Amino acid sequence: MELFTEIILELRVFIEEARSGPSFHEYRSPDHSAWPPGRKGSIVMKCDTAVELGAPGLDSASFLVWTNDDSMVRDGIIAVAGPDLGEAVEGALPFGKVVLLGVSGFNEANCHERHREIERMRYGHNLDGYMMRAASQYLKEWSRVSRAAIEKKLGLANLGAAAIELYRTSEHVTSVEILFVTSTSDHVAKLRTIGGRASKLISAMNRMSEEMSFDCAACDYADICGEVDGLRALRETLRKENPHGR
Repeated sequence: MELFTEIILELRVFIEEARSGPSFHEYRSPDHSAWPPGRKGSIVMKCDTAVELGAPGLDSASFLVWTNDDSMVRDGIIAVAGPDLGEAVEGALPFGKVVLLGVSGFNEANCHERHREIERMRYGHNLDGYMMRAASQYLKEWSRVSRAAIEKKLGLANLGAAAIELYRTSEHVTSVEILFVTSTSDHVAKLRTIGGRASKLISAMNRMSEEMSFDCAACDYADICGEVDGLRALRETLRKENPHGR
């Protein structure tokens, strides 16, 4: 089952446009060790913070997309558009983060639950000197990085390598690519617009799977269901399995 093909193609255009910017880098995860883990539930206090990413008042966009087609994911690549953590002039940066996953065996019967499993994995991102709060329903992620971590040269490549390592622990994940954007608020806002479309697809999937609601005339997502083959296939599969659904 495919939901995010068009979204991933949009992300490819976004990355190619960002590549021409003054501060764009790509790293391979094997070349950058994942950062050591911190204590579970550890907090980076404001007074110990060197850099905040996507803090309240700054633009933030964070979302995850997946595909059964591994050729659409550049496995092990971490793309960074904008300054790195140690280059944050005022100690704060707008923050965009996209996780692109190649997955195995996502179909109409299991995509809802498997998406939820993988989405929850971000909360296992426990690193020394790094604190993250996320609100996936709002496409936001807010992080604090401690002064000690910056002194030890923690960078976005390390964060990306740690995320790749984390997602690869799932038996359903076959490839992982990470995009970070810290360049400008406008760039993060553009990324957020793409993420908004991905979020709408997820909401439509959730509504069909959780509410067993197939009344297109009364559905807020009828427009996108008509455009996305994966959602139409999901609707028909669920309708057959639950003929008494609403």
